[in-house]
Formats: sequence, C-alpha cells, structure tokens
Amino acid sequence: MIDKVTIKYFKVFEKQSFHLKDAVVLAGQNNAGKTTLLQAIATWHFAFTEWQKKRGTSSAKRRTSVALTRKEFLSVPVQAFKLLWTNTFTALKKGEGGGRGAAAPRIMKISLAGKDKEGNPWEHTMEFRYANSELIYAKPSDPTKFPEGIAKVVYIPSFSGIEIEEKVHTPEYQEWLIGQGKPGDIIRNLLAETSVKKDAWKALSADVEALFDYRLLKPQYIGHPFILCEYLPGIPKGQGYGGYPRLEIAGAGSGFLQTLLLLAFFYARPSTVLLVDEPDAHMHMILQKQMYDHLRAVASKRNCQLIVATHSEVIIDNTDPTKIISFYDTPHLLIEETERGEVREALKFLKSKDIALAEQGKVLYVEDDSDFSILRAWAERLDHPLKVWLANPYYHPIKGSNLRDAKNHFFALRALKRQMSGVLLLDGDNKNIPEHDLRAQGLKLLRWNRYEIENYLIHPDVINRFAEQKSVPIFASVAVNELQRMLPPAVMENPLDNHDYMQATAASKSILPQIFFAAGMAIGKSEYYQIAEIMRPEEIHDEVKEMLNAIARHFKVEGA
Repeated sequence: MIDKVTIKYFKVFEKQSFHLKDAVVLAGQNNAGKTTLLQAIATWHFAFTEWQKKRGTSSAKRRTSVALTRKEFLSVPVQAFKLLWTNTFTALKKGEGGGRGAAAPRIMKISLAGKDKEGNPWEHTMEFRYANSELIYAKPSDPTKFPEGIAKVVYIPSFSGIEIEEKVHTPEYQEWLIGQGKPGDIIRNLLAETSVKKDAWKALSADVEALFDYRLLKPQYIGHPFILCEYLPGIPKGQGYGGYPRLEIAGAGSGFLQTLLLLAFFYARPSTVLLVDEPDAHMHMILQKQMYDHLRAVASKRNCQLIVATHSEVIIDNTDPTKIISFYDTPHLLIEETERGEVREALKFLKSKDIALAEQGKVLYVEDDSDFSILRAWAERLDHPLKVWLANPYYHPIKGSNLRDAKNHFFALRALKRQMSGVLLLDGDNKNIPEHDLRAQGLKLLRWNRYEIENYLIHPDVINRFAEQKSVPIFASVAVNELQRMLPPAVMENPLDNHDYMQATAASKSILPQIFFAAGMAIGKSEYYQIAEIMRPEEIHDEVKEMLNAIARHFKVEGA
C-alpha cells in the first residue's frame, strides 16, 4: 500500500506531497493535477520495474542509471520527454540548486512510501535525468537500499472507446497501449487472460450478471490472431442460451464497456494499487454508484488500494470526506487539519462534494439550477469579469428549501474554511423574510427587484428572435402576439423600464409557459437560459449588470 507520494518537477507539480489512505478519491476541476498524480505513481512504478530488470542483467554491484527511450516509455503518453518536466525546464536556472550553473540538469524525483503486507514500512525514490527528446535516464536515489514487498501498480486511463476488432497482443504491447491512453484497445485481451483463470472468470461473470443482468461468454479466437468476445443480453435459465442472441461487446453501451474494462483489469491484473482515471465516464448516475460500490467491495476483498480521479458528484458524495484529496487550491486531504468537532457539525449540513468545492473559498446560493444558468449566460453575453469564475464555480441551489437553510449551510462551510465568502441571490418574491434572519458574516444578501430572474428575459425583440430560431416565422409571430396580449402596453414599449407588473408576475410560471404553449414550442424552465444566450448587451437590464458587479466585488474577482 502507498501512504505518501512526493513529487518534484513532474508536469504541473514543481514540488508537492500527497498523503493517501486505503481508498482515496481525487476531486477537483479540470487541469488541476488529478491525472498527473496517477501518472506520477505509474511512472515511478514503470521506472522502478525497468531498473530492476536491467540491474538484474548487469554485473555491476551498483548500477547508476538505466536508459529509457520514449518508445518504450509505457506509463504516460508523451511526444517529447521534456514535457514531463514542470514548465518543460529540464535544466536548473542560474543560481538554482545551491549555486550550480544553468547547465546543471534538473533532476525530477518521484518518491513513494508505504507498508508491505506484513506492515513493514518502505520508502523509495526514483530520479530522472533528461538527455534529449527521445531519451531519459532513471535510477533509485539510493541503489543500495532496495525495499522488498513494494507495491505493484496498475494504471487504468479513462475509457476512450473500443476497437471493432482486436488482435492478441503481447504483454509489452498491451502496456504500451495503456500508456498511450487506449485501455479499450486491450479489453478483449484482458477478458481472454481472465477466462483461463477459473475462479477469476467465475467472479467476473458474477459481477457482470449482478450489475447488468447480462451473461458474459468465454472469449474465442477467430481467424487467429483475432479475439471474439460475446455476451447475452439476459441470463438464460438452465441449459443453452435461452433464446437470447449472442452479441459482440463492441456493440454494447459505453457504460457497460467502461464497467467491463474496470472489472477485467481487476481480475486479469492482480495488484496492490489500482489507479483509476475517471471510472464514471459514460455512466448514468445510478450506474456510477453501483460501479463505485462494487469496485470498493472487490478492492477490499482482494486487499487492493484504490485511487480514483473523478468529477462525479455521486462518487464524491459516497466517499468519506477524510478519504478525499481536494485539488482546489493546494492539494490536500479534506479536513486533515480541521477540528473534528467542527467537522462533525459541518457534516450535518454538507455533502462530501460541498467540502471539496469549498476549497474555492466562494459559494453562490441561487434559487435553482436554471437561475444559475441564466446568470452565467448573461455574464458571457456582457463579457463580464465574473464569467471566468462562473465557468467553473461552486454554486448551491436552494431548490425550494427554507431560505434559512442557506445560512446554516454557509455556517457549516465557514467551520471548514474560515475565509469562506458567499452570496445569497434571491428572487424578488422573497421579501417577507427579514434580512437579519438570512445574514451571516461573509454572506452577502442580494435580491432582484422584479419577481424573479426570468422576468429579466422578457423583451419582445428577444422573444421574437428566440422563437424564430426554435421554430418557424409564423410560430414566432404567434409568440410575440401572445406576449403582446399578456403584457401591459408600457412593458411592451419599454421592457427595460421598471414596471409594477414585472414585480408582481412570475415570468417562469405565467408569462413564458403561456407564450411557448400558444406557439406550439416545447420549451421548459431548464431551457430558459437559452433566451439569455441570444440577448444583446443593450437588451440586458441594467440591474443584471449591477448584480454581476455586486457578486464580483464581494468575491474580489479580478477586473471587476
């Protein structure tokens, strides 16, 4: 098992340490380094294994380095070796590294520490020196101390599809395909390897039946060297196939193939550490939970450490917060340094996803998801500085809950992150709740003057343009006529002015549904943001701009 990983000069990490648990979920935004951590562990394992092989064929008592060519480098797809180094700097800058000159090599280091099956601690560091775009050298920091019982690692990149036909591949070529990010190209090879292991095949087949109600058939070889892998879309009773057709796995759904790939790796490549990159890809939410629960159960049974990089809220919500590494800000285990009593109180109101996203330090409370989508669309149309944060934000929809729950939720977040900043954005119909009941330190309360956010979408020119894009001109004219019938003349003539009608009428319940129904357009509330997406800056109410400015100021967004 791996307890700690320390990385120096590898890709996005100039210097970073990670403390791991028995099962760890890596959570964070895109390009934050989740996959890089998995690749670092895989690179360490590859270099360690290659050094063992080549050291074993050497007569030298202390082999200093082994040469690794780019073509044989199996852990990470890389076009040139300098891309493995942070900012592609393979040499030390002048004055860096104890005053050595600029020509001195920048030694990349990946260190792993853990315990073997008997509980004995081990630690080992692999060093990498750049030679040229096609060649690097690797060696242990201390070749005289070679640990026993060290972790065996298997890396599974994100599923990227499956070949229509698949040949029998050598183990070396399989590793190369994995390193190139093509695990789907060896799924049949993995199934074929598992099929010759009686207990492993029985377990794999039982897993597939439990998750999908499919019967997996043993692989066959057709016109060698091709592998045929079929399944039955049902479980026949008794003998025969029960009338079910034999289907090749290439035609199966992506969720089934993703799960089948993960299980095949489990049973074909027994390991002590399994690195899984986005196992939730191509899966609906129910299957994500089933798959994740099953992986954890199998990993526990096989005494395997599972390290998962994911965007899935389902996986995050089903993981103990103390086993999640957040990649927001500096990567760290959640609540590692937080008072346990505060954490227990916080968890009454927070999910693991909330705890991970809280690392941003900003949270926006909105009435529902459609409100957020509309606000983000306006920020884009206005090219507002807030659009950058809204592209990857932490927002929390209230969804009809008691508004005071937002205040409690924010208090819980502040227990985890003292400097948490929040904005509670309310519709104009919520004026009956006293402001002092909702205010909290760090939480700014904002209200729309109009009845709700959708009221700011009501503009005759915009509705006409939207209807024309979504239907035909005759229906667009019906939509505008219906709008004219419903709205007071003053609103039709000056839609950007302040009107009592817009403060008293719910656009999402009364105006927009009736307009689209009259025009025969099936447009639901979740799609209203599309109206905002086509609005011109001059058609967007000044209050929208003021609201974006207020949120940006409170969040201290650059350029606001």
